[in-house]
Amino acid sequence: MSDKLSRAEVDFVLRRAAEIDVSPACGERQSSESLSEGEVVRLGEEAGLPRPAVEQALAEMRRGAPIEPEEQGALTKALGASRVVVSRVVSAPLETVRRAVDRFLREQLMTVRRHHGDRVEWERAQGLWPGLVRSLDFSRRYAFALVTRVETILSAEAEGQTAVTFNIDLSDMRRERFGQMGMRAAMAFLLFGVGGALMAPGSAVYDIVALAGGGVAAGGIFALERRRYLESRSRVSLAPERFLDLLTLRHRRPAALPPPTPESPDTDE
Repeated sequence: MSDKLSRAEVDFVLRRAAEIDVSPACGERQSSESLSEGEVVRLGEEAGLPRPAVEQALAEMRRGAPIEPEEQGALTKALGASRVVVSRVVSAPLETVRRAVDRFLREQLMTVRRHHGDRVEWERAQGLWPGLVRSLDFSRRYAFALVTRVETILSAEAEGQTAVTFNIDLSDMRRERFGQMGMRAAMAFLLFGVGGALMAPGSAVYDIVALAGGGVAAGGIFALERRRYLESRSRVSLAPERFLDLLTLRHRRPAALPPPTPESPDTDE
């Protein structure tokens, strides 16, 4: 990664450092389009942010934290953010972790889309066989079955450690599920609400009751579909978390044993 940071990266670091320090937002940004990491640290200190908070924000950015803030709107409020980020530091060499991450994502029926060195873009494997395997996944082994894109970022840390970040894009999955929720809710309203009102035309009270029942049915269908989506979203984030848990346990460094205490010589009584 270049030592120069873009304007968006500078804004992210200062915003994230302010969140870490729980302090007021920073003031004027420098007008330069790119700054070095040292200049960003000095800029944060001038804004009243502690150096450790700025350095932690820089580390999160290097590990693949989303730079742009999550968009707001009805879709985000109903179904959550469009991305899931899972990050961990593993006590293992970079190449060892790279092989484990590669094997995990291929087992999840993902394939490499673009390779940028330590940053790799993955996409859902296409074809007859992957589609058949996903359709027969009754045990829900493939948590990424509905995910179209994943980005993994690996960075070597000090003392043989490796930072791993999964940046999972749920935008397509979220948009598709939201459309299905709206369509099924509308169908429920038409069936129970409008259909019920047409069964007894001319009765205002019956029409109101039928339309209210249709609204309740539509709301129930929407809530049920939302819960199913959130369960799928939870499985998506849980899969890399479990993988990183197992990888961390596998490469956990044994605790240093205390030095043996010298035994006192036997004395004859």
